[in-house]
Amino acid sequence: MLTISRRNLMLSTAAIAAGTALGLRGALAQSDEAGTLQLAAFGGDAEATAIGHAIERFNTKYPNIKVELSMDPISSGWGDYVTKVLGQFNAGAPADIYGTAIESFQALASRDIFIPLDDLAKSEEFADIAPSLMEQGSYKGKSTYIPIGWNNIMINYNRDLFDKAGVAYPKDGKWTWDEFRDVAKKLTIKDASGTVTQYGYEVPNQNFFIQPWFFSNGTGVLNADWTGSNMLDPKVAESLQFLHDIIHVDGSSPIPASGPDLGNQFFAGQIAMISRGHWIVQNAKTNGMNMDVAIPPSKETNSTVIGFGGYAVSKTAAKPEIAKALVAELTSAATQIEEAIGGGGLPSRQSASTNPDIMAFPPSAALYYETLADTKAVPSPANFQEVEKIVMRYYTSMMADEVSIADGVKQAHDELEASFARLKAAG
Repeated sequence: MLTISRRNLMLSTAAIAAGTALGLRGALAQSDEAGTLQLAAFGGDAEATAIGHAIERFNTKYPNIKVELSMDPISSGWGDYVTKVLGQFNAGAPADIYGTAIESFQALASRDIFIPLDDLAKSEEFADIAPSLMEQGSYKGKSTYIPIGWNNIMINYNRDLFDKAGVAYPKDGKWTWDEFRDVAKKLTIKDASGTVTQYGYEVPNQNFFIQPWFFSNGTGVLNADWTGSNMLDPKVAESLQFLHDIIHVDGSSPIPASGPDLGNQFFAGQIAMISRGHWIVQNAKTNGMNMDVAIPPSKETNSTVIGFGGYAVSKTAAKPEIAKALVAELTSAATQIEEAIGGGGLPSRQSASTNPDIMAFPPSAALYYETLADTKAVPSPANFQEVEKIVMRYYTSMMADEVSIADGVKQAHDELEASFARLKAAG
């Protein structure tokens, strides 16, 4: 399980200088290599723009290498992305480089479809990437993924709606479960007919977003080493009941379901608080939103979830060394800064993490880094695509009152255990 602190994210400026100098020296000579690289990346406009500029910088050294970029918005979750990537390999049409996230790291690396990147991971050029992220990007002792940006889930809130309701902002960005629930009630508004016109909170509808509600209660849906179900822990049911009651007892949230992201309702002022990562910052700026962030509410701990991305090189890549050179540019400080400012993840490189343009908004942006001492990785076993579907299927059913929480956690536990048994049998 990944645990990361600001200290191990921040490394020496000497390492930065060495890495920067190495990159500059490499940029002086042009290569005569020719060919095409297929790059499969993920994200939205921020990532696509920054990746496009990274490709332009790469082409100053490799002018005869055409990079064909495909972007996946991951609109249906990482489980489906794993299925898509494996389908490409099975069809004999994989990309040369894949950008992916921790949710898929074990699921893809366990299929032995990527080459080791130990030479990159141990080079001076990558010395300022957080060691804990680099470690989490390895599989069975070999570096498989070079980390890019990271996100932790925070409570994003509309300060104008707090002000209008006369509700104080969370002090120092912290609150308890009970305090949060009370605030959500106060921020829920109904019209004369009793119809909700403004919800206090959106109970999440995605796997990554719901994890802090378990972590902050000292539990998780899987055991600590991601080898089996933890759904029968009473604290799991307690966390689910808390979210259920925000919906059905308080009326402070719509029922989560598979469907459109309710982020647009947040930006429209129809929902006062949502659980999201740094990637929504640019939309908040674009919409002129008076938004801030707070640490997810605490019951037993202040833990939240962290996830991050990385690039891997396919075993089928015809030009693996040139593919590595592109990975180096895709994970550079320049690329990470541009992605973060544009609304992507926060940088994994020390040389990019303190950029003032990144820290200027939201007002409590420093809280992103403050949480790093108490984060846990989103549970991401090799059978993630099955685990995610099982957990979310029962989660949405429990939140919609289609199955009781007692029955839902038991049935989810049984299905998860069967999935892990199949994984173990497959070796």
